Amino acid sequence: MGDTKISSLSNKHVKVRDLPITWLRKLITMIQLYDTDNDGHGGYEDFMTLADRLIKYGKLDGKAADDVIEFFQSYGSASKAGARSEMMAATGTAQQILAAWKARDNPAAVELWRSKYSRMFKLFDLNSTGFITFDEYLTFWRIFGIDPRFARMQFDYMDTDADGNISEGEFVDAAIDNFCNADLDAPNRFYGPLVKY
Repeated sequence: MGDTKISSLSNKHVKVRDLPITWLRKLITMIQLYDTDNDGHGGYEDFMTLADRLIKYGKLDGKAADDVIEFFQSYGSASKAGARSEMMAATGTAQQILAAWKARDNPAAVELWRSKYSRMFKLFDLNSTGFITFDEYLTFWRIFGIDPRFARMQFDYMDTDADGNISEGEFVDAAIDNFCNADLDAPNRFYGPLVKY
Protein backbone atom coordinates (compact mmCIF):
# COMPACT_ATOMS: atom_id res chain seq x y z
CA MET A 1 0.00 0.00 0.00
CA GLY A 2 1.64 3.24 -1.06
CA ASP A 3 1.71 6.64 0.60
CA THR A 4 -0.93 7.91 -1.84
CA LYS A 5 -3.50 5.50 -0.50
CA ILE A 6 -2.49 6.21 3.10
CA SER A 7 -2.86 9.96 2.71
CA SER A 8 -6.11 9.62 0.79
CA LEU A 9 -7.90 7.75 3.57
CA SER A 10 -10.64 9.98 4.91
CA ASN A 11 -10.80 9.89 8.69
CA LYS A 12 -14.58 10.23 8.52
CA HIS A 13 -15.24 7.14 6.43
CA VAL A 14 -12.24 4.92 7.10
CA LYS A 15 -12.82 1.29 8.01
CA VAL A 16 -10.35 -1.06 9.66
CA ARG A 17 -9.97 -2.99 6.39
CA ASP A 18 -8.73 0.21 4.69
CA LEU A 19 -5.80 0.77 7.05
CA PRO A 20 -2.18 -0.06 6.18
CA ILE A 21 -1.51 -3.61 7.34
CA THR A 22 1.79 -2.93 9.14
CA TRP A 23 0.32 0.00 11.07
CA LEU A 24 -2.74 -2.08 11.89
CA ARG A 25 -0.57 -4.92 13.19
CA LYS A 26 1.44 -2.48 15.32
CA LEU A 27 -1.71 -1.06 16.84
CA ILE A 28 -3.35 -4.42 17.47
CA THR A 29 -0.11 -5.55 19.13
CA MET A 30 -0.17 -2.50 21.40
CA ILE A 31 -3.86 -2.88 22.25
CA GLN A 32 -3.42 -6.55 23.10
CA LEU A 33 -0.49 -5.76 25.40
CA TYR A 34 -2.45 -3.08 27.27
CA ASP A 35 -5.55 -5.32 27.40
CA THR A 36 -4.41 -7.44 30.35
CA ASP A 37 -7.88 -8.87 31.02
CA ASN A 38 -8.47 -9.78 27.36
CA ASP A 39 -11.81 -7.98 27.05
CA GLY A 40 -10.96 -6.39 23.70
CA HIS A 41 -9.69 -2.98 24.83
CA GLY A 42 -7.25 -1.41 27.25
CA GLY A 43 -9.17 0.16 30.12
CA TYR A 44 -8.59 1.49 33.61
CA GLU A 45 -8.21 -1.91 35.32
CA ASP A 46 -5.71 -2.98 32.66
CA PHE A 47 -3.60 0.11 33.35
CA MET A 48 -3.65 -0.57 37.08
CA THR A 49 -2.52 -4.16 36.44
CA LEU A 50 0.43 -2.76 34.46
CA ALA A 51 1.20 -0.35 37.32
CA ASP A 52 1.26 -3.25 39.79
CA ARG A 53 3.59 -5.20 37.49
CA LEU A 54 5.99 -2.28 37.12
CA ILE A 55 6.12 -1.77 40.88
CA LYS A 56 6.77 -5.49 41.37
CA TYR A 57 9.28 -6.09 38.57
CA GLY A 58 11.02 -2.75 39.06
CA LYS A 59 11.18 -3.34 42.84
CA LEU A 60 9.77 0.12 43.44
CA ASP A 61 8.43 1.60 46.66
CA GLY A 62 7.72 4.99 48.21
CA LYS A 63 7.54 7.96 45.85
CA ALA A 64 8.67 5.89 42.85
CA ALA A 65 5.75 3.48 43.35
CA ASP A 66 3.36 6.40 43.93
CA ASP A 67 4.54 8.00 40.66
CA VAL A 68 3.83 4.76 38.79
CA ILE A 69 0.32 4.53 40.23
CA GLU A 70 -0.39 8.20 39.44
CA PHE A 71 0.85 7.82 35.87
CA PHE A 72 -1.24 4.76 35.10
CA GLN A 73 -4.30 6.17 36.90
CA SER A 74 -4.12 9.38 34.89
CA TYR A 75 -3.52 7.57 31.64
CA GLY A 76 -6.23 4.98 32.31
CA SER A 77 -8.85 7.63 32.98
CA ALA A 78 -10.33 9.15 29.85
CA SER A 79 -10.20 12.93 29.75
CA LYS A 80 -13.39 14.80 28.98
CA ALA A 81 -12.47 15.66 25.40
CA GLY A 82 -9.89 14.96 22.77
CA ALA A 83 -8.22 12.08 20.98
CA ARG A 84 -7.17 10.16 24.07
CA SER A 85 -10.71 10.38 25.39
CA GLU A 86 -12.07 8.83 22.21
CA MET A 87 -9.53 6.00 22.34
CA MET A 88 -10.04 5.30 26.05
CA ALA A 89 -13.83 5.49 25.78
CA ALA A 90 -13.86 2.85 23.04
CA THR A 91 -15.21 -0.47 24.26
CA GLY A 92 -13.83 -2.64 21.50
CA THR A 93 -10.68 -3.19 19.51
CA ALA A 94 -12.09 -1.84 16.23
CA GLN A 95 -13.23 1.39 17.88
CA GLN A 96 -9.82 1.89 19.51
CA ILE A 97 -8.07 1.25 16.19
CA LEU A 98 -10.21 3.76 14.32
CA ALA A 99 -9.85 6.38 17.06
CA ALA A 100 -6.06 5.89 16.96
CA TRP A 101 -5.96 6.21 13.17
CA LYS A 102 -7.91 9.44 13.38
CA ALA A 103 -5.63 10.77 16.12
CA ARG A 104 -2.27 9.89 14.54
CA ASP A 105 -2.41 12.90 12.20
CA ASN A 106 -3.62 15.27 14.91
CA PRO A 107 -0.68 17.40 16.14
CA ALA A 108 -2.35 17.98 19.52
CA ALA A 109 -2.79 14.22 20.03
CA VAL A 110 0.81 13.52 19.01
CA GLU A 111 1.99 16.15 21.50
CA LEU A 112 -0.05 14.45 24.24
CA TRP A 113 1.60 11.13 23.37
CA ARG A 114 5.02 12.76 23.46
CA SER A 115 4.22 13.94 26.97
CA LYS A 116 2.91 10.48 27.95
CA TYR A 117 5.99 8.68 26.66
CA SER A 118 8.27 11.24 28.30
CA ARG A 119 6.60 10.47 31.63
CA MET A 120 6.75 6.74 30.86
CA PHE A 121 10.49 7.03 30.15
CA LYS A 122 11.03 8.49 33.62
CA LEU A 123 9.20 5.53 35.18
CA PHE A 124 11.37 2.98 33.38
CA ASP A 125 14.54 4.90 34.20
CA LEU A 126 14.43 2.92 37.43
CA ASN A 127 17.59 4.39 38.96
CA SER A 128 16.92 7.97 37.73
CA THR A 129 20.13 8.32 35.71
CA GLY A 130 18.52 10.08 32.74
CA PHE A 131 18.77 7.04 30.47
CA ILE A 132 17.41 3.50 30.28
CA THR A 133 19.87 0.64 30.40
CA PHE A 134 19.16 -2.65 28.67
CA ASP A 135 18.26 -4.24 32.03
CA GLU A 136 15.76 -1.45 32.72
CA TYR A 137 14.40 -1.86 29.22
CA LEU A 138 13.78 -5.54 29.94
CA THR A 139 11.46 -4.42 32.77
CA PHE A 140 9.41 -2.54 30.15
CA TRP A 141 9.10 -5.73 28.10
CA ARG A 142 8.41 -7.83 31.18
CA ILE A 143 5.42 -5.83 32.42
CA PHE A 144 3.80 -6.24 29.01
CA GLY A 145 4.75 -9.93 28.77
CA ILE A 146 6.73 -9.43 25.55
CA ASP A 147 9.10 -12.20 24.47
CA PRO A 148 12.51 -11.00 25.72
CA ARG A 149 14.36 -12.74 22.87
CA PHE A 150 13.50 -9.76 20.67
CA ALA A 151 14.31 -7.01 23.19
CA ARG A 152 17.93 -6.46 22.14
CA MET A 153 16.97 -5.87 18.51
CA GLN A 154 14.48 -3.12 19.45
CA PHE A 155 16.80 -1.66 22.08
CA ASP A 156 19.56 -1.31 19.49
CA TYR A 157 17.09 0.20 16.99
CA MET A 158 16.08 2.84 19.55
CA ASP A 159 19.68 3.55 20.63
CA THR A 160 20.34 5.81 17.65
CA ASP A 161 23.63 7.16 18.99
CA ALA A 162 24.85 3.61 19.83
CA ASP A 163 25.99 4.56 23.34
CA GLY A 164 24.44 1.47 24.92
CA ASN A 165 21.64 3.40 26.62
CA ILE A 166 18.30 4.84 25.56
CA SER A 167 17.85 8.55 26.17
CA GLU A 168 14.48 10.15 26.78
CA GLY A 169 14.51 11.59 23.26
CA GLU A 170 15.30 8.21 21.71
CA PHE A 171 12.53 6.52 23.72
CA VAL A 172 9.90 9.15 22.90
CA ASP A 173 10.87 9.38 19.22
CA ALA A 174 10.67 5.59 18.83
CA ALA A 175 7.24 5.48 20.51
CA ILE A 176 5.85 8.25 18.29
CA ASP A 177 7.38 6.74 15.16
CA ASN A 178 5.87 3.36 16.01
CA PHE A 179 2.45 4.91 16.42
CA CYS A 180 2.45 7.36 13.51
CA ASN A 181 4.55 5.65 10.85
CA ALA A 182 2.33 3.66 8.48
CA ASP A 183 5.20 2.69 6.15
CA LEU A 184 5.06 -0.98 5.21
CA ASP A 185 8.82 -1.39 5.72
CA ALA A 186 9.05 0.42 9.08
CA PRO A 187 11.38 -1.71 11.26
CA ASN A 188 10.33 -0.14 14.57
CA ARG A 189 8.75 -2.70 16.93
CA PHE A 190 8.30 -0.56 20.04
CA TYR A 191 5.92 -3.09 21.58
CA GLY A 192 7.75 -6.16 20.34
CA PRO A 193 6.97 -8.64 17.58
CA LEU A 194 3.78 -7.84 15.69
CA VAL A 195 0.69 -10.00 15.96
CA LYS A 196 -0.35 -11.90 12.87
CA TYR A 197 -3.34 -10.33 11.18
